[in-house]
Amino acid sequence: MKASYLGAMGYSLRRDFPPTWPTPPSFSDPETSVQSYQDGIEECEFAEEMGFEWVSFSEHHYSGRIATGTPAVMAAAVAERCKSVKIAMLGPLLPLNNPVRAAEELTLLDNLTNGRLVMGFLRGTPNEDQVYGVNPAEGRGRMLEGMDLILKAMTEPEPFAWEGRYYQFRTVSVWPRPVQQPLPAALVATRSDDAVQYAAQHRLGLGVSFIPVSQMGPITDKYLQWCDEAGWRPQPDQLVFRGSIYLAETDRQAQDWFDQQTDEGRAPGMALRSSVSQVIQTTRAGGTVDYRNVFAGSASGDIVGGAPGLTFVGGPDTVFEQIKAYHDRCGAGVIDLFFQQPSLTHSDIMAEIDLFGREVLPRLKEL
Repeated sequence: MKASYLGAMGYSLRRDFPPTWPTPPSFSDPETSVQSYQDGIEECEFAEEMGFEWVSFSEHHYSGRIATGTPAVMAAAVAERCKSVKIAMLGPLLPLNNPVRAAEELTLLDNLTNGRLVMGFLRGTPNEDQVYGVNPAEGRGRMLEGMDLILKAMTEPEPFAWEGRYYQFRTVSVWPRPVQQPLPAALVATRSDDAVQYAAQHRLGLGVSFIPVSQMGPITDKYLQWCDEAGWRPQPDQLVFRGSIYLAETDRQAQDWFDQQTDEGRAPGMALRSSVSQVIQTTRAGGTVDYRNVFAGSASGDIVGGAPGLTFVGGPDTVFEQIKAYHDRCGAGVIDLFFQQPSLTHSDIMAEIDLFGREVLPRLKEL
């Protein structure tokens, strides 16, 4: 099993943000912002050094918590500093983007990285639709047509015209060609049956985010069934799970950190203090706990759509078992991890990456 570091590039003072979306620009100090991006790049470099094999980027807007509204720019910057990891563009948000422009950015990244690109396609969340004035009712259709157009644009050797429902182009002739032929490694990030089936039928991988094993299992079961019907079987790298993590030296230390957090912006009386011990006990008993609403980039959950929370929390042994459950039940071969919890500093995150690389990752690689 492989580990991926989510390059969120969060603003270092994100703990001070209001529990709303969008984050007001008044909270951005240029000097702090510049240093935050440098810190984020350093975290990506250190993750590579500690044995992570992917670094991922996502498209999110109006947010200082995942501050990558143009992820291709961030991916290109990190690719110049990280020389061996896969550069996983687990975006763009297809309904928001011109598919031809997206294809051009992706093929350029594959060239800049000499074939290290992994590309992912996703629908995004309703709040993201507001950014560019996209009709939410068209989101699913734009995603499916956008994938068709991007795949054709990246593989068709001659110029072609496109007349679709949402996109019309007199001439499409994407340059340069991708280094990886016929396509860079690709996946669809989705939970919806139509997009899951699309991935299976087009021999693309599947990415799932921020849900418990009990919910991911049925999704991957359907995906694998549809892959069988299409006459192929995905490789481990083609099943990716993204989760949010807090790793401490011991379960007790994880609980102590958790107890220090606040529940500002959440429903009064929400029980937080017992949650770490609950997830640890449940995991040891072979079960799962839905952690999406415990922690997020903000109380209203403006990162990756809907309060992802802490999927993995505890000491190294506990976190290993939690991640292993996604491998054993769902077949996940890559775990993409969001480390930048709101209250943590850059040094805190570097310490977590170090601990994960020493105590968790070697065991994951044996799975």
